[in-house]
Amino acid sequence: MKRVSTSGIVTAVLGLLIVVTPIVLPVCQGLLELASGKQVPMRCHWTARAEMLLGALVLIVGLMIAFLKNPDERRRLHHQVALLGAATILTPLFIIPTCDNPDMACNVATKPALIILGGIVLLVGLAGSRTPRVPSLEATA
Repeated sequence: MKRVSTSGIVTAVLGLLIVVTPIVLPVCQGLLELASGKQVPMRCHWTARAEMLLGALVLIVGLMIAFLKNPDERRRLHHQVALLGAATILTPLFIIPTCDNPDMACNVATKPALIILGGIVLLVGLAGSRTPRVPSLEATA
C-alpha cells in the first residue's frame, strides 16, 4: 500500500478552495464602458481568473507532493507551493488589484478570503520545505 503525504493532500484541498472561492464569493459582475464605447470586464474579473489559475497550480503541485516517494522532491515542490501562496496573496493586492471601492463584492468577501487562503498555502509550503532531511543509505555506506 502506498503512503500518501498528508501535506500534499492539505495543499491540494487548499488549491481547490482557491479555485472555488471566486465562484462561491463572486467578484463584481459589471462591465466598464471605455471612451471608445467598448465594454470590458472590471479588473476584479481578471483577478478572479488569475487566482483560479494559481489555485489550479497549487492543486496540481499538491497532488504531486501527495504521491511522490522521494522526500527531496517533496521538499522542492513545497518551495513551489510557498511561492504560489505568495503569488496568491500578491495578486489581489498589487499584481491585478481589485476595485477601488471598498464596498464592492470583490473587496468585501473575495479578496480577504483569497489573502487568507494564500497565507495558509504559504505557511504549508514553508512548513513542508523545512522537513528534516533523511540520510540516504548510500551516504552512510
